[in-house]
This record gives sequence, C-alpha cells and structure tokens, in this order.
Amino acid sequence: MLEFKNIKKCYGDQQVLCGVSMKMESGIKVIIGINGSGKTTLLKIIAGIISGDNGKVFINSRDVTVLPPEERNLGYVPQHPALFNHLTAWDNIIYASRNGRGFAETGKLMVEMLGLQDVLNKKPLELSGGYRSRVSLARALTSDPEVMLLDEPLSDIDASTKEKLWPEFRRTLKNNGIPSIYVTHDLHEAELIGDTFAAMVKGQIVNVASAAEAFEAIKDSYLNETVLSGIAALNVN
Repeated sequence: MLEFKNIKKCYGDQQVLCGVSMKMESGIKVIIGINGSGKTTLLKIIAGIISGDNGKVFINSRDVTVLPPEERNLGYVPQHPALFNHLTAWDNIIYASRNGRGFAETGKLMVEMLGLQDVLNKKPLELSGGYRSRVSLARALTSDPEVMLLDEPLSDIDASTKEKLWPEFRRTLKNNGIPSIYVTHDLHEAELIGDTFAAMVKGQIVNVASAAEAFEAIKDSYLNETVLSGIAALNVN
C-alpha cells in the first residue's frame, strides 16, 4: 500500500505540487499530465530522490518521509534507463540482490517474463532502447519492492516498439501484483497500461474514470492559459 498526504513542492516562486494526496492498495494507477505538470517531481519525492517542502509518504503504513531511497523498498524506473554501463544486462538485473535486496531467482523469472534471455551478457550500450527499458524494469522488480514507480519508462523508444512493449509491461506488473504508479502524457499509453486513472492538474491529482476523462479535466483546467499546445500534444499522442 502506498499513501502520500499533502505533498507540496516549490521551485523558487513556482509552486509545482499544491498539497497532493493519494492512497492506493493495488493495481496500476496511471497519472496523466502535460509536460511540466509535476508528475516526475511527485515520483521523485515518493522515491526519496528529492525532498518535498511539506507532506508525508507512507509505504504499508510505514512513514518513509525522511528515509533515503535505498531504505524505502521501492522500485523506480526513470524516463531514461539509468543502467550501469560497465555491467552486463544480467549483472544490472541482480544488482540489488547483491546488496541485500531481492533474489537472483526473482531475476531469472523477470528474464523469462520480459524475454531477455538472449541479451544477458551484453552491456547496456550494446542494447536497443526497448531492451534497455526491459532491463530497467527487470532490475526494479528483482529488488523485491513493495511499490513500483514508473516515470514514462518508454519515452526513449519509437512508436512501433512501444506498441509491443506496453502490453508486456502491463502483464509483467500485473503478474507481480505490486501496487504501481505509472506516469505519462500519452493517453493511448495510459489506456493500455492502467487499471485506474488520475489527472495532474495545476499541482493537484484529480481521480478520473478513464484516460479520455483525464484529457477533459486537463483541458478544462487550462482552457484560458498558454499551455494549450501541450494539451493538444496530449490528445495527439
């Protein structure tokens, strides 16, 4: 279970998160928002990568607000796979297990789920973007996390490869049964990945019934502002 309460964050005079709160116990929650809406900032605060100005984060009722990332027991998949280029794909996948988190046996299961058998001895720079994203997901899941956070994990990949990977990512997350937050600005991606949906609107999370409803919530909120081009891009994607 993941819960965060009244998360606030400002960068200078710009308030990015305005008291964001949410609770989830299972499934894949997709948060949809235009670029710059605060989606990545929220995930980084939950993960402990940056600090919020206010608020609390709880994982399975444990207050992790002031804990460093390595003590939160979270899986985090960033926009651009942050793999160790000097290690093979396999060594990246089981990296956490060698540091006391997760198990190599889990890594083997992730390899099978994500079809990584043929690239285990290759290093990240020898892999395509799609395989790097799969390795990044496998590494996060092998660490035996209580919650998964995914920040537009397929943003570096061409459209045709994304179409193949979206159902693969969803199936892998569902099979592992770990509560997951997946953020994106792509409505089509959201529809294919999510169980439930929310829109990030002016520093707040608005729960909605569908990706299409998220688009409407975002559009209505910013109707008279200069971010309309970003909203149009949401609809195109």
